Parts: sequence; C-alpha cells; structure tokens
Amino acid sequence: MRTPTKSERKAIERLFKEYTLEELADAFVFPVDPPTAEQRLVEKAFWAERRRQMANRTPEELKQSKLLQIKYQILNYIEDSSPEAHWNFHYFLNEYIRAQNKKDKEFAADVDVKPYVLSQYLNGHRTPPKEFLIRLELHSNGSIPASWWLRSLQKSKEVELMQDTAIREQESKHVRNKIELAL
Repeated sequence: MRTPTKSERKAIERLFKEYTLEELADAFVFPVDPPTAEQRLVEKAFWAERRRQMANRTPEELKQSKLLQIKYQILNYIEDSSPEAHWNFHYFLNEYIRAQNKKDKEFAADVDVKPYVLSQYLNGHRTPPKEFLIRLELHSNGSIPASWWLRSLQKSKEVELMQDTAIREQESKHVRNKIELAL
C-alpha cells in the first residue's frame, strides 16, 4: 500500500474537518437493494450469451485473447512492488509459446535460435541477449515490446536477489568493517 502524498494528506484532513465520520461513511457506503426478478433475468441472459460467445471463439480469437492476457500479466508483473512468486521471464516466455500452440522446436525456428538455446532461456540457465528480446517483440508484431521482456527479465533477477537468503548468508562471510550508519 502506498503512502499518501502531502497534498493527499491535506485533502483527507480537510474532509475530516468538514464532515463527521458518519457522514463520510454514508458517502462511501451504499445500501444495496436485492435485485428484482427482472434484473436477475437480464443478468442470467447476459451470462448465457457470454458463455455462448466464449464457446464459439475461433482459434485465432483464442490466441489473441491469450496473448493479451500474457501482455497485461507482464505489465502487471514489472510494475508491481510485490510481484507474484510464480511469475518471471521464463514463465512468460513459456506461456507466450504455449499460447500459439507450438512446440519449443517450432518456436525456436520462428525466432531463429537453436532449440537447446531456447530451452536454456526457458529454464533460466542462460540470459537471453537483447537481440532475442527484439525478436520476441517482432514475433508478437509489436504487441509485447522488447522493453517489457527486458524489464520482466530484470524484475525476475531482482525478485531472485531479494528472496535468496542463502546467498546473503554466504556472502556476509566475505564482508568486514560494515558501515555503522542507519538511514
């Protein structure tokens, strides 16, 4: 949760001076009336139509929706201060390949890398170069920018660095004369 800015704090203080707690609560809490029979019928029809549309999507529409889902998951991941633990560059690359219903070998041919190199990228044994990230952008027709792939890769390394307590303990043995400054 982010800390409010100075101007936001002043606005909140002004609200508390002008209104009572009851008035503020009434302004933000709305009484909910149970839906009428007609509203329930309309909602039921809406969801039935939605299910019908989802069931009748073409393979291309399914692919497009999966790519959009991956795109926004990547964006959420790189902008989130506490990202999902299972999300990382490797996860997104794997999902991107699966969204196209391709085998790794087929996708490797699409982006002109050797299958074993792609496997190393997918398993985190090798860091992909910027050229590969650009190929991913080009392959997605610009839908997922190379900069997002790069930022997801950097975020993965950042999360790994922050969560790896074993390496911190190991490396602390090599540090002497720590700064005694508390900021």
